[in-house]
Amino acid sequence: MLIFIIIWAVAINWLAFQKGFYQLPKDLKKAELTVSHFQLLASFALYLILALLIAPLFAKLLLFSLHKINPELLGLPIALLTGIQCSAMIIVFCLLQSFLYRQDSTLYRRIWKNTDHNPSHPIEFDLGLGALTWFLSFPIVTILSELIDKLLKSLGLSFFEQTAVKFVKAAMGSPISIVFALLSVLVLAPLIEEFLFRGLLQTYFKKRLGARAAILLSAFFFSLFHFSPSQGFGNASLILSLFLLGGYLGFLYERQGSLWAPIGLHMTFNTVSALRIVFFPEAS
Repeated sequence: MLIFIIIWAVAINWLAFQKGFYQLPKDLKKAELTVSHFQLLASFALYLILALLIAPLFAKLLLFSLHKINPELLGLPIALLTGIQCSAMIIVFCLLQSFLYRQDSTLYRRIWKNTDHNPSHPIEFDLGLGALTWFLSFPIVTILSELIDKLLKSLGLSFFEQTAVKFVKAAMGSPISIVFALLSVLVLAPLIEEFLFRGLLQTYFKKRLGARAAILLSAFFFSLFHFSPSQGFGNASLILSLFLLGGYLGFLYERQGSLWAPIGLHMTFNTVSALRIVFFPEAS
């Protein structure tokens, strides 16, 4: 199977290279945007406070209240947990958009779609191109992940399931919970993460260090963002794979001058991964 993926990766990426897909626009300086220190730090702080502090605190308070009503209740029902997670992500996304729009409406619009970028395409084209880039990125990311996993297994190191995989598997217990989980993973996570890491962080670095350094740095922080102690040595495979995926996401953002292109790739990547978990849980 790995041999097939390697052939796929080499063939399709060679073809893309020959067709000029991997060339960045020559006038990147002309379309530069500026994200301030305050805009960047405030946006990430807003996200971290809401997602990592307020949402879990609300869940604990809700569990405490339900336990008062029913002392036999040991935890929140999975449908309620996934509903809280989904609702928190919607609130986070809306607040992030509102914050930057109020700070600088022109910057906000150009982060999502920079019409000064040459060439500039319709949003549906950017989304479609992002989705098609899955065929280029998936085999490369898979090969890297497989090689790292084999290396770590040869060293006798144990692995734990990824947090996102456990989240989707746990939600499969009821239809409403799987709807909330898939909405969070397939739609909201790509929107929030691309806005933060490509729209804000990469734009911030690009102004100061140039496009290529910005792509690498945003990919680096994007991969570290997914570190979780519960994943054990599986973090090594996940972080390196996501660094590579982040490189593709950042490249698409620079190539298209549109946040919709990396969102298209990110959504496609998450969708394929979620389908594998739902229909082939034993292989995940």
